[in-house]
Amino acid sequence: MFVKGTLKKAGILLTLAVLPFLFGYFLLSFIIFSAIAFLMQFFRDPKRKVPTEKGAVVAPADGRILKGKIDKIEIVEHDDPLMEQIIDEGEKGIRVSTFMSPFDVHVNRSPISGKIIETKYHPGKFKMAFGDIETENEKNLIVIESEYGKFGVIQIAGFIARRIVQYVKIGDEVKVGDRLGMIKFGSRVDLILPCKNSKLLVKEGQKPKAAETIIAIMAEDKTNP
Repeated sequence: MFVKGTLKKAGILLTLAVLPFLFGYFLLSFIIFSAIAFLMQFFRDPKRKVPTEKGAVVAPADGRILKGKIDKIEIVEHDDPLMEQIIDEGEKGIRVSTFMSPFDVHVNRSPISGKIIETKYHPGKFKMAFGDIETENEKNLIVIESEYGKFGVIQIAGFIARRIVQYVKIGDEVKVGDRLGMIKFGSRVDLILPCKNSKLLVKEGQKPKAAETIIAIMAEDKTNP
């Protein structure tokens, strides 16, 4: 499977690649064919086997080798950047940050079933997607209200990434593993989950797979109406 519109773009490039090949411009054809191959692998959208365990929170993004991995797990609070829309005052959350290289699947998935209650786009810079870039880089926030509390998915643009695409809107009901959007080229995705009722199952350095890797198991939030 591929992101919508990918096959059409590949078809146009394929046509452009054949013409110079017929006239003997083999190097130009090779460059265009290489661009087609990159386009096809980057915009792939494979089916995923979503876990059925109750309370399972799945990875919202793929990660792989070197920068493509779960790079940072930390405790966050209400006063931290962007957290006021996810974490209530006096509460704490867990941020799991995942880097994606240009060779990873860039379609982002819903970590939990629930309702989209907030989305907000933040324009910004395009610095390398590691370190403390939460306040500077372009980003997009999606907040999901679930039976276990609020969850946040933050799509953060990186040095190469220049466009964040969101598939959902406020009021939409999503199921765990549903597609939320994508970031084009290398970037980072932060998952924010409640601290008080979660059992984290991953550690820094692991390589998550969107919609398949279980990040945490949640206990019911008795304070959530």
